[in-house]
Amino acid sequence: MELTVTPIETFRLLPDTHPATLDATRRTVDVVAYSGARVSRIDPYSGTIYDLRLSLDQGHVRLGRLEGAPVLDSHGDASIRNQIGVVERAWVQDGRLLARLRFSDRADVEPIWNDIRTGIVRNISIGALVYKREKQQDGSFVATDWEPMEISVVPVPADAQATVLSLGGKKGMTSDNQVAFDARAAATEIAARLKLGSDFVERAASARDVDEVRRLAFDTLADEYDRTPTRSHVAFVRDEGDIRREALTAALLHRITGGELPEHARQYAFTRLPDAARECLRWRGERLAGMSDSRVVQLAMSTSDFPQVLANVANKTLLDSYQAAPAVLRQICRQTTAADFRERRVLRFGEGTGLQFKAEGAEYTYGSIAEQTSSYSVKTFGKIFAFSREMIVNDDLGALDQFFRAAGRLAVEFEARMLADLLTANSGAGPVLSDGLTLFHTNHGNVASSGGAISVQTLDTARAALRRQKGLDGAVIVDSDPRFLIVPVARQTAAEQVTASITPAQTSNVNPFAGRLAVLADPHLDDASTTAWYVAADPTNVPVFEFAYLEGAQGPQTEQETDFDRDVLKFKIRLDVGAGVVDWRGIYKNPGA
Repeated sequence: MELTVTPIETFRLLPDTHPATLDATRRTVDVVAYSGARVSRIDPYSGTIYDLRLSLDQGHVRLGRLEGAPVLDSHGDASIRNQIGVVERAWVQDGRLLARLRFSDRADVEPIWNDIRTGIVRNISIGALVYKREKQQDGSFVATDWEPMEISVVPVPADAQATVLSLGGKKGMTSDNQVAFDARAAATEIAARLKLGSDFVERAASARDVDEVRRLAFDTLADEYDRTPTRSHVAFVRDEGDIRREALTAALLHRITGGELPEHARQYAFTRLPDAARECLRWRGERLAGMSDSRVVQLAMSTSDFPQVLANVANKTLLDSYQAAPAVLRQICRQTTAADFRERRVLRFGEGTGLQFKAEGAEYTYGSIAEQTSSYSVKTFGKIFAFSREMIVNDDLGALDQFFRAAGRLAVEFEARMLADLLTANSGAGPVLSDGLTLFHTNHGNVASSGGAISVQTLDTARAALRRQKGLDGAVIVDSDPRFLIVPVARQTAAEQVTASITPAQTSNVNPFAGRLAVLADPHLDDASTTAWYVAADPTNVPVFEFAYLEGAQGPQTEQETDFDRDVLKFKIRLDVGAGVVDWRGIYKNPGA
């Protein structure tokens, strides 16, 4: 998306006309595929605009598929006719993604090649998949795991500084016919066109290439604009294909969930699935007159637009269902991410032996710090759902909604069962820890000697036991004040009665636990015991369980592909998750009665 400012005079930063990196014999030219700039995007679900920057740091961009990837005419991928060249080389240098493009000698490509040679066509854009992005303090996002899939020659780029490299290319990206770059001359010419002062010329005189001169000119204009009392109108020029897909996605979601339809999606209000497929084919210039819905759907399933629209609908539905009612026991877990699937070792340090008195002039004494290691690993779980051509032709949008709401609930159910099984392992004693003892053990001081029903008295005993827990060194009191009361649903009512607020007639009837304990009732616990109950500390203070997703895959993820043999669109739901016990001091068990 390019930022355009009016009524400031329209300008082009083109002091040169012919790309010096062009090799006419090999039909190659070097380009800036991405300059590192932020571009504006639109959220397909909310319609809000946000800024996105693609990180070019090592490990953040996957360049493996870009070398050998297609060069397209304006991101068109409906036919091989849209491929006008190939990416011969791609590399990151000076904070920019650079590439060498080789163009076809087909007759229909010759006009484009000639325009590139003469400097008429010079705007470049990349098509990429973003796997992970991180929100910044200013509300923008940075993609920290992404993969460029193609490079396109376009009339209006999202990144205004993505261009064919010309006069003044940097070392390692110009051809043998490179001419000497005169930064002051280039800056003087640009300053004359844009009415910039001598200060700009002096700053730009030491620039290494024309692209740096252009960036300095843009920054100077932006600074002058910020100082202008009367604001000019600012417009965002967005990629039309993205906007269409996002609008169609929002319209289909509106049919499922109701609610307000975003303005940019109103043109697709109440669109049927076959009509959505027909619309996606129209975007690509297909002639559909007289074509049946079944044939339209079959063709649309082989394109990228229609499956992407359905995938967007599926992802939104899946996440809504997953986030609506998360697993109850996740509230007592410290949540984190794991970089890979290898065993995750959690090192917990002790609290030392406490502070000791130091007499005047005496040396400080050394204390000891104990450590405890626990381990677990993230594993992959998943399932495949099939959405047939017949279901699309029948406009069975409800089935798609049901599929992925069910998938979201399955993910929640899986996490709930995993945590409940962890808590109740070994016939209720819990997992074996690094000290060779189970989670709930008399040596840990976190299990009642005899079972008792939930009452003020038994809760008082549990709280006292937690608050008397000592650190790994056996000296410092941890003071694990309980925050949660965890029960099977068979004891939920009793737990809520004991923790409810009342207005007592006398002091002895005051409920000390009213409003102090949050009741967590999990039906999976009933499978192990209908009487056992637990109190647990806040995991930010004294963590007992750790719950981890794979980095970049927080929650269920989806992938889709078309099954050509069966005419179905397959969706794979994948959940990369793991959990383990990291300490025993923040939880107490009573077998109940």
